[in-house]
Amino acid sequence: MTLDLPGFNDAFNRARDRVRSGVPDVSVVAEQDKLRALVPADASDHDRVWTARLIDRLAEPPKPARQWSNLFHEADRIHAAAYPPKGTTEQRIAMLAEAREQIWTLADRATEDEQDYIRAMTQDLEHLEKTLRNPPTTLTDRPFQPSDG
Repeated sequence: MTLDLPGFNDAFNRARDRVRSGVPDVSVVAEQDKLRALVPADASDHDRVWTARLIDRLAEPPKPARQWSNLFHEADRIHAAAYPPKGTTEQRIAMLAEAREQIWTLADRATEDEQDYIRAMTQDLEHLEKTLRNPPTTLTDRPFQPSDG
């Protein structure tokens, strides 16, 4: 019998949610036992290893939420203010370009572990800017209708 991968993943996700949500009377050991019962005795070595690793991790406390720096939050505010851009096509292009430049400058000042996350905020702005500079040929592909024509 092979491992029911979707069934196991669904059961694991539900068990993890119960354990991590702090629901009273949830026993980590009982949840682990239920998950172990889903792994057939004749499952492949590979399936037994990775399911055992996931099941064991269920008892580990979750990692604390990441604490972002003020630079990250400032970049997020700039991104939010620039999207969606307003005005004529030229104004929107300028708004997006300025926001991307400001965000990139903040990323340069950030710690190494945050730089890529901050720079990633510019990707959708850059894509939209390119779309505005070279609009698609059909009207239904356009992300925003221009206010200048």
